[in-house]
Amino acid sequence: MSNKRTFPPDVLVLDSDSLLHVRLGRGKSGPRILHAKSYRLAEDTFPSAAVTPLLANEASLAEAIRRLRMETGKWDKVSILLPDSWFRINLVDLPSLPEREADAMDVVRWSLKRTLPIPPEQLRVAFTVLARSGQGAKVLVLSALDATLAAIERSFGAAGIDVVLIEPLGLNIWNAVAVREGQAEGDRLFFYLRDTEFTTAVFRGAQPLFIRSRNLSADRTIDQEIRLSASYLRDSLSADKFAGCFVAGERGPEVHATLAEEFNTPVRTIAIKDHAEDVPAGILGLDAELTACTGVFTG
Repeated sequence: MSNKRTFPPDVLVLDSDSLLHVRLGRGKSGPRILHAKSYRLAEDTFPSAAVTPLLANEASLAEAIRRLRMETGKWDKVSILLPDSWFRINLVDLPSLPEREADAMDVVRWSLKRTLPIPPEQLRVAFTVLARSGQGAKVLVLSALDATLAAIERSFGAAGIDVVLIEPLGLNIWNAVAVREGQAEGDRLFFYLRDTEFTTAVFRGAQPLFIRSRNLSADRTIDQEIRLSASYLRDSLSADKFAGCFVAGERGPEVHATLAEEFNTPVRTIAIKDHAEDVPAGILGLDAELTACTGVFTG
């Protein structure tokens, strides 16, 4: 969530209990993963909150950054990807949207008042206009607790590192997929599945038609959540077949079988080997995160 659009080779994937540092380089026809290593954070670093977890233990993050810098040398810019659930991701149809950016932001913030549990003034908001029709517009809105993002930026700034981008993981995974798929026709499903959350989206090309991220709970299994999502999408989009389904995250074949059954479409696993020319040996279980890092450079 930044207006700075220059991307350094270093990308960090930050989670509640870990920090993954990835360094990318240019290949002949795509990016190369030059380096990837995870660092643990204390369990109390990011306790949960209403929208975005708070950075409660800045010392834990500062120590991980210190160790990272000791091992990787001097560098001064970074892009940061956070879990989708740390953001509110909204597709909003606005009856009018001013051309002037400051006025447009006021309208977008006002539109969030009905959907968020906290005042929108506490959020950092970024939006992209997807389509205009007369005075109205359809916009993709990303919002996250500004206090958390500012604290993260402050921690990296103290180490001499400028944060040039903060965005959700899932959208950057799809950035990588959309570029690789090119001008593929039809609406495509995207699922990003984690132990504690999942993201469901429908894309037409790179443009989202539907996107929702939510935390998993003990009340419903991932299988039940998929079936509920299928029912909702069939009703809301009046669609019973999609051109394809892409799945990111480490899940077993039973999840793919449920997706294929519910959506009547081929299911493909998102793998980093399809998005990067070179990946260091020994990196396992990070296909989604590494693919998202390559997506930073294609969005």
